[in-house]
Amino acid sequence: MRRLMINADDFALTDGVCQGILQAMERGVVRATTAMTRPPGAAGRITAHATALHGRLGIHFQLTGGHAPCLRPEEIPSLVTAEGVFPRKRMDIVQASADEIRREWGAQLDLLRSCGVSPSHMDTHHHVHKRPDVFPVYLEMAARLAIPARATNPAMAAALRAAGAPCADAFITDFFGGDLTPGRFLKLVAAAFAPLPDTAVVELMCHPGKNDAELSRISAYNQAREQEIAVLSSPEVRQGLQDLGVAVCGPEGIPGPLRGFHHNDADPAS
Repeated sequence: MRRLMINADDFALTDGVCQGILQAMERGVVRATTAMTRPPGAAGRITAHATALHGRLGIHFQLTGGHAPCLRPEEIPSLVTAEGVFPRKRMDIVQASADEIRREWGAQLDLLRSCGVSPSHMDTHHHVHKRPDVFPVYLEMAARLAIPARATNPAMAAALRAAGAPCADAFITDFFGGDLTPGRFLKLVAAAFAPLPDTAVVELMCHPGKNDAELSRISAYNQAREQEIAVLSSPEVRQGLQDLGVAVCGPEGIPGPLRGFHHNDADPAS
């Protein structure tokens, strides 16, 4: 049977984002989430939900978002701004040092584990691992952890699988922004599965969340997160997936390395 892992990015960003993701998991079709460790208060939020989310909570590695790093800024100068925080966006990074990424991500991983979480899967905030100076370290981490890792294109998937890291057969990144309706959600899913065999697994990225005051302050993508909760929890989506012959799964449903990948991009770090 076709399987779909719907992953909610940005767990622990704010209290409201956590509440929204949990609601989308309890009442809807979301089966996995990846946690940020660098927002203020993130460690407490992760610790509070570590037991309940066992096996479904991965790590959302950060080099962006405007947050303070785990390590002291002077230890990782290529990764931080003059103010000692991560740049806001992926394109604002000038040239990241692989050694500094390796040490910072190791510290983020250690922090997540100290919160009681052994990550079930991995990806990055703002898909920073698409950068050519970042992807080699992402590949190292995926190989070392041997957990499902998000691939955004075929070359990235091939590299991950060659390193022994599982990844989905295709990736849906377009459930974001304006047209957040059950119809659009199901259209994206149907299109992703159309060229794939009946045993395929697809990952879909989403960003459900409650629009609390902190989220409104730090992110332009706020009210739309509440609309995502509504869509992901709707009877139309649940029935539509059933009609498509698609079952939702968690990270345990991501296949091992000997699979193909379907996407339009070709460069692993594009």
